[in-house]
Amino acid sequence: MSKPIVSLVNVEKWYGTNHVVKNMNINIAEGEFLTLLGPSGCGKTTTLRMISGFELPTSGVIKVQGESVEKKEPYQRDVNTVFQNYALFPNMNVFDNVAYGLKVKKVPKTEIKERVTEMLKLVQLEGFGKRRITQMSGGQKQRVAIARALINRPKVLLLDEPLGALDLKLRKQMQIELKRLQRKLGITFVYVTHDQEEALTMSDRIAIINQGVLEQVDTAFDIYEHPKTRFVAGFIGESNIFDAVVISQDGDTVTVGTEVGKAQASGFTGELAAGTAVSVSVRPENMLYSRERVEGFHIKGVVKEHIYVGNLIKTIVLLNDGTEVKINRFSMDDLPKEGEMIYLYWHLEKGIVLPEKNLVDTDASRDIEGGDEDEEE
Repeated sequence: MSKPIVSLVNVEKWYGTNHVVKNMNINIAEGEFLTLLGPSGCGKTTTLRMISGFELPTSGVIKVQGESVEKKEPYQRDVNTVFQNYALFPNMNVFDNVAYGLKVKKVPKTEIKERVTEMLKLVQLEGFGKRRITQMSGGQKQRVAIARALINRPKVLLLDEPLGALDLKLRKQMQIELKRLQRKLGITFVYVTHDQEEALTMSDRIAIINQGVLEQVDTAFDIYEHPKTRFVAGFIGESNIFDAVVISQDGDTVTVGTEVGKAQASGFTGELAAGTAVSVSVRPENMLYSRERVEGFHIKGVVKEHIYVGNLIKTIVLLNDGTEVKINRFSMDDLPKEGEMIYLYWHLEKGIVLPEKNLVDTDASRDIEGGDEDEEE
């Protein structure tokens, strides 16, 4: 990673007895598009507001370009913020909204005109300078807000769910435009959203936050393919998550016992003692099935239904403990019939072992360790 332009070191935020942000440590690289992603109330917007200066951390250090800024006013930091409601001046036209920051800084009029014209061209609003804000569409207002923030030439642009008020089609269009703009300018973007697809589409890296805790910071690919916690596996996309305990480990291959049978997964780099509580995550597209038992696995269920969703066929398999497992396929070819009993398995590298605490009744899991022989149906 290149030199960080923003760093949060042991940052905490309390509102009375409410612990909103917990020991946040993250480095954001210069020119990076980093997204803070998590459910509502997880602390992502509070984190963004602490970087911008609209909230003060209870403890910890926030650095911009290596300089501590947690005691500086928002206008003293080399960052600008774009809010979900855009915060534009309705009594001003587009030109005056974009020029506002430069006028406050008493930049010469000729320079203001040149920079505003350049910025409107950049956000594809040439010729809209005299248009009143009340005459603009949602997507246009969003571009005006971005232009107004960028014209001050900040090192970091903070965006707090700026696409939240747009309809789905426009939102997807603006996702592409925002990423194009960020790449062209090379400015660091720190973006807040609760929309998984938006984060996966736009980000260089994604920071997953859960109840104030930073769970994982990684590329979109690694967040999806190699989640590091149970929360990340369940929050990003769909995943089948099995509660289990470790039976044995042979190198990077772990054999586990679940409430519904044995399974295996490979690629785990640590060491796990027998009896350790874990989760095993398998994406629906990686879930396989067979009409015969597969070595290393003893998970079986009955096909409950097939759901056609256009580009996918979702098959739901009901296990004997009531758990529903999802299988995604692109065609109906050779899908098992509803009511048919099948065995579930996966390629070992597609099962992600996630060490956790207090997930399962370990005695119940041990009961099935010896269940290698199938009972007759």
